[in-house]
Amino acid sequence: MKNLKYIYLGLVSAAMFTAASCQLTEDLDNYKPAYVLEADTAINSETSAELALTGAYATFRQKSSGGAFPIFYLVPDIMSGYSNNGSYSTGPEPLGWATNNPLATGANDTKNIYGGLYDLINRTNWLIEKVTALEDNVFSTPGRKKEILAEAKILRALGHFYLLRTFGQFYDVKSEYGILIRTKPVKNSEISPRNTVAETYTAIIADLDEGIANAPDLRSKKYTNKTFAKGLKARVLLYKGDYTNAAALCQEIITTSGSNFKLEPTYGAIFDHHDSDAVFNSSEILFGTAGESDAGVGIGNFYSGSTANISQVYKNAIAGSITVGSQSIAYDAARTSIFITNVSYGGYYTTKYTSYFTTGTNEMFYHMRMAEVYLILAEASARANNAVTPEALLAINTIRKRAGAVTTGGNGFETYPNTISLPQFLTAVRYEKLAELYAEGGENWFDLIRYDYADGFGTGFKVSDVKASATNSDKFILPIPTESIDAGNHVIKQNPSY
Repeated sequence: MKNLKYIYLGLVSAAMFTAASCQLTEDLDNYKPAYVLEADTAINSETSAELALTGAYATFRQKSSGGAFPIFYLVPDIMSGYSNNGSYSTGPEPLGWATNNPLATGANDTKNIYGGLYDLINRTNWLIEKVTALEDNVFSTPGRKKEILAEAKILRALGHFYLLRTFGQFYDVKSEYGILIRTKPVKNSEISPRNTVAETYTAIIADLDEGIANAPDLRSKKYTNKTFAKGLKARVLLYKGDYTNAAALCQEIITTSGSNFKLEPTYGAIFDHHDSDAVFNSSEILFGTAGESDAGVGIGNFYSGSTANISQVYKNAIAGSITVGSQSIAYDAARTSIFITNVSYGGYYTTKYTSYFTTGTNEMFYHMRMAEVYLILAEASARANNAVTPEALLAINTIRKRAGAVTTGGNGFETYPNTISLPQFLTAVRYEKLAELYAEGGENWFDLIRYDYADGFGTGFKVSDVKASATNSDKFILPIPTESIDAGNHVIKQNPSY
């Protein structure tokens, strides 16, 4: 195969995303897509660099079929059992998610997710390579070259992280089953073995550190920025098990990020503005991408019952309580109100997004919110110190108070007292994230995996305590699509048990 060297001006050709994630069945030797420029000349000015950066962000645009998004966000929720397959998700692949036995072969959505995330990475790699080669005087905006590179590297880190937690053994830093790290654009069919988990984390953190150093403070919540790079790094460190540094970074974000990055005073205010563009301006958001509200395309419509619906298991979970001393403390109260009975498809839908059942044309997917920063701080500080620290307790109770919790020492939706034990506290954090962040990218499924691994798979807390069919820890992550492995001459090693 000859070099694949064509890119869209503003949109990098999906044909180039990675040899590891496509079937090399089409003769591309003489292929040149319409409306393209050669890669060597396409990015030659600040304007064309900005267009190419826009093309990288455009990877997140939602598609009704054939793309990574928004199905990527729903799969972990289905695997957790907190969401069910929708009325149109009846084939073998959705059944595999629901029964925690994902398909490795003939799984179109899995291929789209795998390929779509590498598409994002490859778009950033073309941009990084070509912008790096430009002279500084090409850019009329002072410092913009460094900012563009930093934004691109944050996006690349996000793509690699999403791949790692979906297809790699992210929970075990000693595992060989990381992902294939791509830091150069794909120009031919050559493929390398997957990196270890440790190597994957190193690459992700390196990109985020450059983002922290050089990204814009804030252009818009639709674009990456320094604070999001810090927040994503804190999440990555939590997954990696570096609890001390994760907690320190969260504390830094909370105390130094200013008015542009702070909790909304009320929980519902984050999601109340689908009738205006105010939804894009919430101080709560670290980074979000604009979605599609059109019927059948937007994430809310996917969650409205066609692809998935929120299950009674979820409602029951957050309706539960924990006993601390003489108190019976409810996990949640008011936040349940945004999950509405779905009379058309069964289960529940959420007003976090627009849907068939809501009004408004403004859609945002929340890659990270300030509430998660507080909850990472709570868990990481407690785990780092093997104790419920004052910082940890303050962090979780700040989120609870925002949701309406009171401090009377009685029963009900109360703040947690300082008498709570460490095991109880970690359980409380997990449920708090479930109540606060559900249907925002599947974080709660990965929490179940992390908590299980921290106790030793199969001992202590187990994922199967929540999802009875989730008994094989190898299948907590998705398989690398068999077709991609075959196309790469089996250089990429499959995950165990697939």
